[in-house]
Amino acid sequence: MKQLYLIAGVTMAGVSAVFTLFAELEQRYGLSTTSLGWIAGSAFLAALVAQLWLSRYADRGHATLLLRTGMVAGAVGLLWFAAATEVWQFVAARALLGAGVGMVVPPARRAIVVTSDGDSGERLGTFYSAYLAGFVLGPPIAGVLAQVGDVRLPFAVFGGLTLVALASVIRRPLPEGVERAEPRTADDDRDQRRVLRRLATSRRMIAALLVVVSFRYSIGVFEPLWAVHLDDLGASTTIITLSLTFFALPMLIVARPAGRLSDRYGSRLASLLAALVTVPLMATYGYAGILWLVFALAIPHGLMEAILSPGSQAAVAEASGDDDAASAQGLAEASGSAAAAIGAFTAPALFDAWGPGPAWVVAGVVMLLLLGTSWLLDPPRRRRPTVPSPATATAAIPAERDPISPAS
Repeated sequence: MKQLYLIAGVTMAGVSAVFTLFAELEQRYGLSTTSLGWIAGSAFLAALVAQLWLSRYADRGHATLLLRTGMVAGAVGLLWFAAATEVWQFVAARALLGAGVGMVVPPARRAIVVTSDGDSGERLGTFYSAYLAGFVLGPPIAGVLAQVGDVRLPFAVFGGLTLVALASVIRRPLPEGVERAEPRTADDDRDQRRVLRRLATSRRMIAALLVVVSFRYSIGVFEPLWAVHLDDLGASTTIITLSLTFFALPMLIVARPAGRLSDRYGSRLASLLAALVTVPLMATYGYAGILWLVFALAIPHGLMEAILSPGSQAAVAEASGDDDAASAQGLAEASGSAAAAIGAFTAPALFDAWGPGPAWVVAGVVMLLLLGTSWLLDPPRRRRPTVPSPATATAAIPAERDPISPAS
């Protein structure tokens, strides 16, 4: 299913282009920082809806339809971004893009798993790398296109590329896997809701989810503030677009070995400690008044998130057990999207009211409170270094699934 890797890369390239061109949009259309928060937050809310109510249909024989619909939504969202001139249009376009990502990823992951022959972890890891590659390459490409034309050109190009990538799944539908022996009933849906309630009341699961929530909240803060903050420090559009690549490149390079730290020392310990290291970095960005200092802070931040992202997903899988693993991952994604939306809606208002320093500090304090609560609920314990067993390797598979989802 090589076309799925292409789809992952193109999809994330379009998302990251929006991320890095916020400052240009702000200047060209006279948008306020608060309105940028609404634009960013709409994507996370739309992704949340898609993850909670639509992704389950990938398991019910509609994986190809869901993937195609998501790609069309993403392409329309990007093309609408190119044509939009008012805040409500940007909000609606970004919501379409967020919903598209929320519809694309679940059936793509499912297709990789059901077609694997004992190598699903490797394939999911490749999908993860393709996703990150799009995130790394999208910003510089968007920056060049914006310089060649204007801020609308990158969105038009990535929207067109998304439609081209769509052709690959029109010619070759996704495999649906093994059909259920019996049709799904209302009792099945009630059982699913009971599983989510049981997971949401588990002390260990709540502790694992809080790490995911802290991570995704920070992403929600980053999306509307990063480009604007760098622009205020005098960075050009080219520098801003390259900064996101600079931030994400360490994640791409060390993602797989970083994931192995969770296997060796425990996903709970690895993810929680890595998340705690990001707190002072996050709180410092607003007071780093020199561009090179901001970039210097971004290097260890990206490295820690390379450990945090797969480790937090593995911790969720371990807290749930094999029987509820899929439901737990869905709950984690939905919780993360809600947290990202809160970060995106609130951070710009703080930025406008108090300035960059307090806005970034508040974000760091919120993360610290979430992580501190997580630690108290389930103190991490170090796992003795050992060679991963087959059971450990299986539990680690969800860790490879999703890196940085602005709206995801």
